[in-house]
Parts: sequence; structure tokens; C-alpha cells
Amino acid sequence: MTSAAPFFVRLGSDIALGAAIDYITGEIEGGDPGLYGGTRDAGHCDKAKLVEYLEKPENRGKAEEWADVEGLDGIGEIRGFVEKLTPVLLRADTLVKNHDFRKGRATAFDALLEAGIAVLVDRLGNPAVQCSCGNPLAAYEKDIDVADVKFDDRNQKWASYDSEKLVKVKPAPEDEPVDVYQLVDVENPDTGLAREAGSDGTQDEVLPEMPDPDDPSVTPSDPTTPTAGTVTVPDVRGQLLADAQPALEAQGFQVTTFEEVTDAALPGTVLAQSPEAGTEAPGDALVTLTVASAGTVTEDPTPGDIESGAADAGGLSGGTADGG
Repeated sequence: MTSAAPFFVRLGSDIALGAAIDYITGEIEGGDPGLYGGTRDAGHCDKAKLVEYLEKPENRGKAEEWADVEGLDGIGEIRGFVEKLTPVLLRADTLVKNHDFRKGRATAFDALLEAGIAVLVDRLGNPAVQCSCGNPLAAYEKDIDVADVKFDDRNQKWASYDSEKLVKVKPAPEDEPVDVYQLVDVENPDTGLAREAGSDGTQDEVLPEMPDPDDPSVTPSDPTTPTAGTVTVPDVRGQLLADAQPALEAQGFQVTTFEEVTDAALPGTVLAQSPEAGTEAPGDALVTLTVASAGTVTEDPTPGDIESGAADAGGLSGGTADGG
């Protein structure tokens, strides 16, 4: 499930990692190679959409609270701040301080974000925004060993959860900000992506091997050269899920879906896909489809009984962490 009172309805999409998950653990520096993952699809986190939303006059209250959480001197700094952020995917269950928007104020709570969740990170490697809801994030302030993760009927435990495998991000030194993130390509986990800080991921260079924290000097290869055994991803946007999923699976792809409430398409219609159509991906790669669902949604849902935040990872449920 998503946050009970998110800042944003839907900013981007998470992804089920499968083989790309890594049981890294402990306090890890934000610029370390392989801490984060990524794909060459920029659709997992739309920075322009976030800025556009926060700059609307009717959202000024949210924008002021959002800017305050991020340590900005007013909403006029939001655009420049967001432009410098980098979209990545968490490769480990990661402790953060999350923020809901309740009764006109940003409400902080400690949370555990599941591996596969899309976030924007700052130049020091700190998770700064949760892409599925636009919530501003801050560093988890407590020690990992006191984190007490709680699950209930609204925050169901995910299959890969391991209480001994939690990550807390340590910021890179301020005098050594991250210029290029070395990411694991979650669609081809044996390789990686070199992503320039502040870019959207569409111009990544390909790393021929998975990034290794002990060997950060992997040389990029030609990003336009298809990897052996890859398949061109077909375009299934606009198709009904009942037709799109069998077509993808017939080519060997795995398929995961999440729903998006919209009145712009019939329920069951594929609105977006990752990887994008026409890209090269391993024949057994995971394809994430955004599917139209019926119903309505409001910008400020009524909070339920949950006092801590929740996370969403490609259709899986998320949980919260209470440092106690």
C-alpha cells in the first residue's frame, strides 16, 4: 500500500527486483558502487512532474512544507533542488525518515522502504524523495540495531524481508559529492549503469559488470550495443492487460503490474511500461506495466489507524520501522 496521506498521488513507479536484490546490510555510504540499482527507463521517477505539481498555486501549502523538510529557503528553491536529484532504485530494505502530509503539515515518521522502491537521491547519496508518492525523505537518525520493524494488515511483510539485512545510508563527504552513480542494472543484474548525478537515466553508460564496492573503476561500454541474448521489448501501451501480458510472456518476459486510478482510459488498459518499448532486455527480464483501474482518488486521503508510513514496491506491500 502507499502512504496513508501522501504529498503526491503518483509521481513514479517502483519495480519488483527479483534476482537484482542484494542482501547488503549495515551503514553504507551513499556514493558506494552497487548500493542502488536502476534501469534505462526514465519513467520510474518524473522530476518535472514533481516540480510542476509543487509550483501550482493551489499546492502552495504542500510546497512550503515540502521545502522545509528538504532544508530549503522557501519554495523558490524547489526547482533547482529537484533538478540536481538523481532517480535510483533501492537494492536493499532501507531505513529513512519519511513524511506524510496531514492537516496541512508535514508529519515525520521512521520507515523501512522495501528494496525495489524508486527514490530520488541528492549529491551525497541520501534518499530525498519517495517517487511513488512524492514524499520528502530525510536520514534515519537512530542506530540500525534499535530499529523495530512492525507489520500489520495494512503493512504486510514482504517475502524477501530479513530483519538482519537492513541498510542505513551514510552521506558521502560534503567535499566529495557523487558525480556519477554506479548502479546495478536491475533488468540485467550481471551488468551496471553509470548515471551522472542529476540526470534522468536516459543517457546512462553501460558497465560490463555489476558494480563492486571494492572495485569502483569499471570501464563503461558502448550503451548502444545490445547484450548477447537480449530481446527487443514490444510496445504494449494502449492494449488491454489480458492481451499484453500473454504477448510478453510468450517472448519469455516476466510481468508485474500495478494499478493507477484514471478516467483517461478503460480499466485494464496498459498506460505505461518499463522497460520502454524498443529497448533491449534479457529474454527473461521483468516488465512492469502500469494498468488503468476504475475509481477515484483524492489528494489528501483520510488517515486510517496507521501512525507510521507505508511503502509500495511494484505491487508488493511495504512496512514501517519504529526506532522506539
